[in-house]
Amino acid sequence: MEQRRPADIFAEALDYLWNGLGLEEKGWKRLKKGDFKKRTKNGLTYQIWFDRSRYNYLDYEIGHGNVEVGFTCIIKLGDDRLYSFKIESTTGGSFFRMLTEDLRLDTGLLDTFLPLIKAHYLDFIDRFEADPAEALQPVCAPFTQPEDYIWRIHVDEQMVERYGTAEQLAEYRRQAELRGTPEHKAKNWMGSMLFHLSHSDDVDHAWASSRTRAELDQVVDPFVQAKRQTGQWSQEDEAGYQLYRQETDPEKRTFRVWYLIANPRGLPKEFVQKELEFRWKLFPQKKEETK
Repeated sequence: MEQRRPADIFAEALDYLWNGLGLEEKGWKRLKKGDFKKRTKNGLTYQIWFDRSRYNYLDYEIGHGNVEVGFTCIIKLGDDRLYSFKIESTTGGSFFRMLTEDLRLDTGLLDTFLPLIKAHYLDFIDRFEADPAEALQPVCAPFTQPEDYIWRIHVDEQMVERYGTAEQLAEYRRQAELRGTPEHKAKNWMGSMLFHLSHSDDVDHAWASSRTRAELDQVVDPFVQAKRQTGQWSQEDEAGYQLYRQETDPEKRTFRVWYLIANPRGLPKEFVQKELEFRWKLFPQKKEETK
């Protein structure tokens, strides 16, 4: 096998995305440091910004390596970011692992990025250039995310002020206020956790999927009662508990219980033990690592 450096994998990944997105035909330029960029006559700048992990390496003698790359798709006016699109990494953090087991570029992973970037960034740009207000209509909120939390769009208020309608600006500000409510906080934090746990190799997915509602009620209800009695139960906790009660997917229901019982500080020791028992069943690999 040809021995390559992390920089070679990084360059290959950028080539793959550049060609797959068809950016040259759209008038984009490639910067020396790797970013893709296009300036417009109306003062906006479109840019796909890349970042490399400082821990990238390739060791062909032991057959192991790690090349991680992160990226964000943005629209800027001067130094102000008006719009940004970002795909969530299933491993957490802001980087994606670019290598296959045989230390080659994971083009299969990149193939999952291409339609998302096209749909939520490049197509948005096309719609925005044709009719700014119409393009902004589906994203009149500080953050827009799908149910599975696989990506997120951030829109700055300045963008809606400049290019949207008065009604859109009012809706944006209403959505901004809602983000501070206990219900939204619980939905957001739980949703992000569900996304990462559903893709995690540390989770015993078979165990999580096979828990019945009755079993989970026996776990979570004593925690709820104890937190209420000790004054630790917040409005956000209550909102999260209601999301648990409404959940119909067995695995996600188990994950929601974990959210509600994790880190039982201030509760009697028996709750710490119950949390540990649940933790080691949900994350058996981590239990082995602690031995």
